[in-house]
Amino acid sequence: MKRLLLGLALLTASATPPGLAQTLAPGTAPLTAIPSPDWPQQPADGDKAPPVGGRIHQRYRIATPTAVLASFDQVGRLTGAPSDVSDVAADPLYGDTRLTLTMNGFGSRMLRPLTTMAGPVNATGQLVRIWTKPIANVDPRLGTYKIRLYSTGGPANPGANYHEFNAAGLIREGQKDKEQRWGSFTIPVSAFTPVGSGADLTALTWAMVEAAPNNSAGMTMAVGNVELVANALTKAKMIIAFDDQYPNTVNYAARAMARYGFRGVLYVSAATDTGKAGKLQVAQLKTLHDNLGWQIASQAWSTENNSGPGGIDVITADQRTAEMARLRNWQNALGLTGGGHGSYFSNVGVTDMIAYPMFRQAFRSMRAYYFGEFGQVETYPWGDPMRIRAMGAGEFQWGNNASIYTSYWKNHVDRAMAQKGVGFLVFHDGLSGALSNWQPAFDQLMAYLDANRAVIDVVTVEDLENP
Repeated sequence: MKRLLLGLALLTASATPPGLAQTLAPGTAPLTAIPSPDWPQQPADGDKAPPVGGRIHQRYRIATPTAVLASFDQVGRLTGAPSDVSDVAADPLYGDTRLTLTMNGFGSRMLRPLTTMAGPVNATGQLVRIWTKPIANVDPRLGTYKIRLYSTGGPANPGANYHEFNAAGLIREGQKDKEQRWGSFTIPVSAFTPVGSGADLTALTWAMVEAAPNNSAGMTMAVGNVELVANALTKAKMIIAFDDQYPNTVNYAARAMARYGFRGVLYVSAATDTGKAGKLQVAQLKTLHDNLGWQIASQAWSTENNSGPGGIDVITADQRTAEMARLRNWQNALGLTGGGHGSYFSNVGVTDMIAYPMFRQAFRSMRAYYFGEFGQVETYPWGDPMRIRAMGAGEFQWGNNASIYTSYWKNHVDRAMAQKGVGFLVFHDGLSGALSNWQPAFDQLMAYLDANRAVIDVVTVEDLENP
């Protein structure tokens, strides 16, 4: 024992430099945050979280085009460029400029490439993708954005035979009026209609765009290439999704879908809804995920408000990072997968450019909720992975419509099958029993999807993005 005490004394003496008294910090001394390059702004107390929450796959990459039908990168590379198109340095899509069209007054503007492609391409069954960026007043003043597909003629002498699609409605719906980010839209070639004798879709050689306003007050938009993208689907897909964690609706749907082996996608707002009165409990989330194979996707963490105390648009960028990191960590702590795909919120939508960086860094894809009936369903690859178009099932627009199935849901499925695209329906609390027509209609929907398994699959978003 004496040897041990002597050894400890010598060790202590050697650890303390001569002439300096050893000072021990009290156990209750407060600790301060260490500055980190991960946080450009110091987060408020309680908002500390890792820059990216939990494990997440790389954000979904935009599909590579198989051909560029029309190159719109510089005014000098257009044939007969309109006088109101210009090269603008701000926010370039290609290299150092963006091609920007400012339309004051009525009349069509023709955007034609400098040359045709080197050789013809077969576009049958494929997708046409366009790029646009709204600058000012695109919604509601864009009246025409017609993509024309040609197999004969050339930019200087187009001829009267081509296929055409007017994408103005898609652009207005998805990008609205104010300046936003660059976004893309895809249209199945099958949705194009022939003009004259039409184009030979097996041998396209070039494309052009006709743009026109429907108002003389003026509007400005940037435009990008017209591309051909391979359709990844050989048969249609259908996604059945649910927002806001309503137990009665999810319980009914889970039973009805399980009869056919179908799985749903549940968008979860953890601190906002989970475990609260009238909302799903954590145990049921685990059951849906573990036993029925549902995807537990992401919505909000603590708020769906954009303004007001704690609103997404008024907190700092670091706090927004922490908000989503908390959600992703919570999902991982519970063993729930599928949260790398998200949904916009009630008051924080696809056009909120303050919040958009938060979604971009936390998710590989984002779903948007649209009111009304779709003339064209989604495609895969997604037209824009950060703006996946989903049709609301109708609680807020069609109510207890007696033909909710035949006029809306079945039509959506039929369009998906016809276009070899992705039908996407989002429910809130319509299946609770309060709307008397909805549960029988949902049963009809499930039976119809089952009867058409040869041409359409019921899938989750995860099935498509991580097969």
